[in-house]
Order: sequence, then structure tokens, then C-alpha cells
Amino acid sequence: MSQPQRVARHQFESLSYKVIAACIDVQRQLGTHCKETDYQRALEIALPKYGVQFEREVVVPIFYDGVLVTDRRVDFVCWDDHNRLLLETKAELTIRPSDVKQSLLFVTKSNEKLCLLVNFGQKPIRPRRFVNTVAAHSPR
Repeated sequence: MSQPQRVARHQFESLSYKVIAACIDVQRQLGTHCKETDYQRALEIALPKYGVQFEREVVVPIFYDGVLVTDRRVDFVCWDDHNRLLLETKAELTIRPSDVKQSLLFVTKSNEKLCLLVNFGQKPIRPRRFVNTVAAHSPR
């Protein structure tokens, strides 16, 4: 009898687990009733504890026919020794369709492999992962 094939995990799993652990730690200490900026400030303290480097409020340019038409700001770009990802945070009762669209825009327009969407207003945290399959197969 043949063994079932294992599906290979994405390379960024280790980093995403560290970022999610930092988010859980922040929510555990602050609860679910703070403002989004409060969670972001706490993440600035928590992420390094988990071995994650980051930059806040990173500009993602939006082009049309090669011309810059606008830009948006993603909450965090996070990285470790091996990978990087985008982190978008919310502090709402539920994730809205516009939050999903925003995360998809970020991950595709920045040509990143992964964007995590984390809502601190829900307990437990249910992070959403958005994978850019085009970026995952192209060199950075």
C-alpha cells in the first residue's frame, strides 16, 4: 500500500507563525477593545521578541500602464533571516470584504508572497493568509 504524498509547506510558514504568535500575545494582554493604532504600537514591542524585524506604514505604489496613479500604506512589512511578509491589522468586530480586497491589493501590487490580515477585534484571532502565487514562483 502506498503512502499518501505530503504537500510541501510554503517557505514563509515559520515567519508567519512568529508574526501570528506576536499578535496573539498582544491580544492576550490588551484584549479586544483597543483601537487599531494601540495594537500596532504593541506589535512594535512584540515582534522583535519573536525574532521578527519590521517596518511600519510602508508605501505600496499602484501603477496603471507603468504610470504611478496612487499609493497605499500597508501597516507592516515583516521579515526574518529567510523570508518576508506583509501584515495588515484591523480592530473590528468582523473582517469586511473591503479589508480582504485591500490585503489582496497589497500582496499583488507589492509583488510580495504573503499578506496576513489580523483582526484584533475578534477572539480568538483568526488570521487570514493571502498568497501571491505569481510572486511565489518568480525570483525577488
